[in-house]
Amino acid sequence: MPNFCAAPNCTRKSTQSDLAFFRFPRDPERCRIWVENCRRADLEAKTSDQLNKHYRLCAKHFDPAMVCKTENIC
Repeated sequence: MPNFCAAPNCTRKSTQSDLAFFRFPRDPERCRIWVENCRRADLEAKTSDQLNKHYRLCAKHFDPAMVCKTENIC
């Protein structure tokens, strides 16, 4: 099942791209910041657990310096 980017007007999906897709954080405060930056009012009512489970953002929406490429170190 492909992942779709949750950013407005982004049509990228994981099966059509070699980009990484990132889950929304489980931490409620960090998740709230992601939702604010997404500017999607429909995501505001969802819990951080719901967002983490069902929504992703593709790497195009992150500064490359902010992405840690080594698992479990960042």
